[in-house]
Amino acid sequence: MPNTSNYAFEYESPSSLPGTTLTGGPGGGSPILAVQVDSTIAAIETRVDNNTDSIASNTAAISANGTSITDLQNWTRRGTVLISFTTLNASTAVVNFGFTFPTVPTIVTNIDSGAGATARWESRAITATTTGFTMFVYQSQANTGTWVDIPVSYIATYRA
Repeated sequence: MPNTSNYAFEYESPSSLPGTTLTGGPGGGSPILAVQVDSTIAAIETRVDNNTDSIASNTAAISANGTSITDLQNWTRRGTVLISFTTLNASTAVVNFGFTFPTVPTIVTNIDSGAGATARWESRAITATTTGFTMFVYQSQANTGTWVDIPVSYIATYRA
């Protein structure tokens, strides 16, 4: 604990004992007991020490949860799958989000090319889970087709 008796403060009067009564405040006109100063400084030190422990603990928690916090801020995943097949009327591709949603997200799909072999095809997500889904492309009239690296995009979103 600090001791104000050696801090070279001016004393209130020549009869004051060193370290007992100090002159303080603006202009030196307010007497301050050294014991009060020491006790106030000790209380401040205790608060600083307690806050230091809390700061260290919170910093560790933030660091440990940093990835989770970032993921919670980004509850949307998007991507594109290239699909190829020969003479089929339906095909699938497994998609992994690389992330676990809190619950199964809403998934929207889109065939990014609308010409030629894909003109009358449709896409949708099936067997969706918190970690991925199966991209399903199909021809609604059951006509067969051939695709070579046709991009099919998706957006998966979770809303709390």
